[in-house]
Amino acid sequence: MKITKTEFQLVNNKFDEYKNKSNKSFEYIQGKNNILISAPHSVSQCRNGKIKGKDMCTGTIAITLQKSLNCHCIYKTKNYNDDANYDIENNTYKDKILEVIKERNIKFLLDIHGAKNYQGFDIDIGTNNLKTLRSQTGYAYDFRKLGKEYGILNITIDKIFKASTLNTISNYISEKAEIPCMQIEISKEYRDIENFSKLETLLNFLEDYLKRISGKEEK
Repeated sequence: MKITKTEFQLVNNKFDEYKNKSNKSFEYIQGKNNILISAPHSVSQCRNGKIKGKDMCTGTIAITLQKSLNCHCIYKTKNYNDDANYDIENNTYKDKILEVIKERNIKFLLDIHGAKNYQGFDIDIGTNNLKTLRSQTGYAYDFRKLGKEYGILNITIDKIFKASTLNTISNYISEKAEIPCMQIEISKEYRDIENFSKLETLLNFLEDYLKRISGKEEK
């Protein structure tokens, strides 16, 4: 992916401006292939009455990948005292995902989250013990293998963030839509614009991985 630090920062700034002006709870961008990227914590969220901070740059990462791959993309733009990855009832974000999957023949969902540094991983893949992958377990192992080729060596599977509760997007959508879904928790050091070399590596890795997934699903 050919994107400079300045260009990524510009996308990030535009996203911040848009979410400050928008009254929408989330934004959906239509693509042309069979992949949907989700960033449900791209803004702050409210869980059990407590405000939690946004997952830094996850919305911008999703938007950047959408532009490069022309895939489908959904991300939060406003906190309405909700949590798209937690709430069970009145969750319009999940409802939209199910609608897009049905109408656009989506075959794979990647749900992007952010984690703090020093949790024992660079990226933790959440699959509820591989169940959300709907027997396509190779998606997780291929992700880890390809990550190593890009120098992202510490990729774990279901280490901390397993996406194991029903209300997580990956688990819920996998059950309802019966497609493989994968949650990824990316450590902060790979989402830091000031450490752009690692962020650029992450973007190139995710772009390559999703291209391979799209190619498999189109066969």
